[in-house]
Amino acid sequence: MKNLYKYLFAALIASSVLFYSCETFELEQVINPNALSPDQADPTFLLNRVQTDYRSAITTFNDQGADLGRIDNFNRANAGNYLNGLVDATLNNPWNRLYSGMIPDIKAIEDLNTTENNLNFHVGISKIMQAHLMMLMVDFLGDIPFSETNQPEEFPNPSLDDDQAVYNSAIALIDEAITLLNAGGTNISFQDLYYSGDSDKWIKLANTLKMRADLTIGNYPSVVNATNVITDTTDDFAFAYGTNVQNPDTRHPDYITDYTTSGANIYQSNWLINLMIGPNSSTPSDLDVNSDPRRRYYFYRQNANTPNNRSFVQSATGTFSLETTSGTAETLQCSLEQTPPHLAFTEQENYWCSTRYGYWGRDHGNSRGTPPDGNLRTASGVYPAGGAFDDHNDYSTTNANGDVVGYTSRLNLGAGAGGFGIEPIYLASYVDFMKAEAALAAGIGNPSALIRSGLEKSIAKVQTFAANDPLANLTNAPTNAQVTAWIDVKIAEFDAAPMSSTVDTNGYPTVRDKMDILSELYFTTIYGGAADAFNFIRRTGYPRTMSRNIDPAPGTFPRTFLYPNVEVSTNPNVNQRTNLDTRVFWDSGVTSPAN
Repeated sequence: MKNLYKYLFAALIASSVLFYSCETFELEQVINPNALSPDQADPTFLLNRVQTDYRSAITTFNDQGADLGRIDNFNRANAGNYLNGLVDATLNNPWNRLYSGMIPDIKAIEDLNTTENNLNFHVGISKIMQAHLMMLMVDFLGDIPFSETNQPEEFPNPSLDDDQAVYNSAIALIDEAITLLNAGGTNISFQDLYYSGDSDKWIKLANTLKMRADLTIGNYPSVVNATNVITDTTDDFAFAYGTNVQNPDTRHPDYITDYTTSGANIYQSNWLINLMIGPNSSTPSDLDVNSDPRRRYYFYRQNANTPNNRSFVQSATGTFSLETTSGTAETLQCSLEQTPPHLAFTEQENYWCSTRYGYWGRDHGNSRGTPPDGNLRTASGVYPAGGAFDDHNDYSTTNANGDVVGYTSRLNLGAGAGGFGIEPIYLASYVDFMKAEAALAAGIGNPSALIRSGLEKSIAKVQTFAANDPLANLTNAPTNAQVTAWIDVKIAEFDAAPMSSTVDTNGYPTVRDKMDILSELYFTTIYGGAADAFNFIRRTGYPRTMSRNIDPAPGTFPRTFLYPNVEVSTNPNVNQRTNLDTRVFWDSGVTSPAN
């Protein structure tokens, strides 16, 4: 069944690619597909393209949210300065996908929706995806065009609409979509890349997006009491990638980048890795009570010892020692350097350049050049990228001669799950944490129980991905008892934490309070689908434990991004910003000391 799905997925993407090729290379033979007359438009092609445009846009938002939330590494040119790192081309892709692709295509499907040709399902799910992207556009940009869009003759240069008005319009689109889906219509499962034609699941997603809007604006009681939302993992909303390599390449983008003949090309986040390893331990067990059970699924190590950090080594007689390896200028220059003054004597000093147990990532804002470390970096794992399960021990060994024996890496083309991963968008575990945040902020409900539920769902889902790696040795995979023990520790920490706490002179909390703990667990859970991390930071000012930028003066943390240059360069009604300080209508201006 899985292989059949992969085949159907590849066929759908191929059809979309062919449709694009007609648009690009045969304009003299066909009418512009964005302005098709009703007798020429094909709702199958249009719906396929709406869905793939949506996925592409979501991927960009997930990447940006993860970078700013330290869930991924903020590693790009001039990343030490937010304004210089977040250039005006950053959101070009989702802007084009929404305005040049989805909106005109959805209008074309609506024009085809008649009594004789019932396309309520097509229009309904398309409006849900459009509404989600509209809200994300507002969250990242503030005021955006809407009321004058897709009217080129009357409004060739659409003006910006008030951001709150656009949010309200997006919610209205969701309500329209629910009405259409309840009315029923042709819902060919083959055309639905997400829920296989299940209207009930789409309606749950629609309600989840309305709940998201309530959370964003601080309507916490509505979030806690939201019903008919995504609460079961069978209703998880994600885009499934395949394993096809060419024509088209359907693999997860992170897999494509990391599983190459030259090694990994992505730097993972040192902050997230350190957080998931847990506190220092005197024994080399990754699955002790303090270590997150998901890290072997998220990350794949190629290296047993990271320069200038601690790793366990087992001697030929079986005894363990904790050793610090020497720095190296060739592959990790910072391992020979002193801790930057603004990070010295902080908890970040322990992982600012390298992390324990052979993990090899980078710090927030590190945009230095690329050394020859492709075969040393920690790569994307089996979840969600469809890579390899990390079955290495948390220690290296020595042979009879006393020489350290490192890992044998399985990272190569086709390794692991071959790219058969997902783009998480809204999972049941995310919803539990959204409700937990609202419950904690409003002082209602049971945030502790919601956090536990979110962790249980997340770990259970993540663990299933190991089965997609045929060569994975699951000896080091966490047992049910170990998972339960770790969750119990985290819930106990949350329950015992104060509602609030002060920060020290460096801005770190003197004691982690409840929101610190909730936010760390939430950010770990949304790994791979972290678009909403950007909202969370601005909405709450947490987590206060996030790593600081490696540059001591990165500028103010962005409240919004620059407008896409594809629009600014052609539309005189959209003026570019000179900074990233503009607040969205719901943004009260709260800041995190980690910003």
